[in-house]
Amino acid sequence: MTPSENDQALQPLRERIDAIDREILELLNRRAEVVREVGQLKQRAEGVCFYIPRRERDIQERLAKESRGPFPSDAIPLVFREIISACRSLEAKLKVAFFGSPGSYTHMAALEKFGQSSQFIPHEQISHVFRSVEKREAHYGVVPIRNSTYGVVAETIDNFQKSDLKIYASTQHDIHHQFLSKSAPSEIKRIYTHGQAFGQCREWLDRHFPEAEYVEVANTAAGAERAAVEPGTAAIAAELAGKLYGVPILHANIEDRAHNSTRFVIIGYDSEPPTGRDKTSMIFQLRNRPGALLSALEPFRRHTINLTHIDSRPTKDERWEYLFFIEFEGHTQDENVRRALEELEEFCLQTKSLGSYPREDYVRTPVADPLGD
Repeated sequence: MTPSENDQALQPLRERIDAIDREILELLNRRAEVVREVGQLKQRAEGVCFYIPRRERDIQERLAKESRGPFPSDAIPLVFREIISACRSLEAKLKVAFFGSPGSYTHMAALEKFGQSSQFIPHEQISHVFRSVEKREAHYGVVPIRNSTYGVVAETIDNFQKSDLKIYASTQHDIHHQFLSKSAPSEIKRIYTHGQAFGQCREWLDRHFPEAEYVEVANTAAGAERAAVEPGTAAIAAELAGKLYGVPILHANIEDRAHNSTRFVIIGYDSEPPTGRDKTSMIFQLRNRPGALLSALEPFRRHTINLTHIDSRPTKDERWEYLFFIEFEGHTQDENVRRALEELEEFCLQTKSLGSYPREDYVRTPVADPLGD
């Protein structure tokens, strides 16, 4: 078949695709009209949330199950995330504060949860994200809470201690660190990144750049921004940061552990009712007595509650006093959870729920690239 004949054969198919695209566009506009009506009703009501992660997750999961193909089922959540984000912007333009610079891992997690039609506000400190939401400058905030290699993010836990904000939702991502530089490897004398990223790539760095100066910056994307303009430097950051700041990848996926993942939480004043697939995060400080930790955990066993994580860190008030951070399956409104927490009080100087929320999605594939390439 000649190129001309091939074009003639393709033309009717292209016309069919164009007609289907027009139908999709018409349906999108019809959906947007209904969403606009929903937004008007919500604006007349008080205390109604414009972002309901449980509802959005249910829509994406239901459509993925109902699809008969051949459209890839794993692409359906990505497509509908952006459709929902664009329609939600007709109700209210969500302002989302996040830790880091554009291109940081937290920025990518925020994009995955809220879609590109939201307004994203970067902050160099986790505490600034908390303050932004507390002062209503942003509807929600996104911060990292725990990494599978490096552990709990202490600054996030510390801020929860002194804040009334709660965890509204969460998401977990595989984290792949890229070694970015415009210089030749032999010319690199200084490496920029965040402290957590240094900890997750320490073995690789010791093997490949043992003589380099390691400089900690506020976030990984800030390191990429500096490496873009300073000769003889490199950064450890996400691939997206390299694209945003024009710094090529010299070495890909340099994290020490193959299954390196980070959990991010969405913080705000909203709360979710029980869904049957929930997780609760909380902190508590024990009374100083023998066997206190064992006694404190016993109510969870007695009421058949599955603890999924426990960690400790020193308090800032007393030496050799520790604050415990735990996560478990269930919601604080569940009867067995309510009873366990009542019994826990007996052994603690203080307890604080950080929120009950739907269990997170585990994002194994990269977040859709905002640059579109």
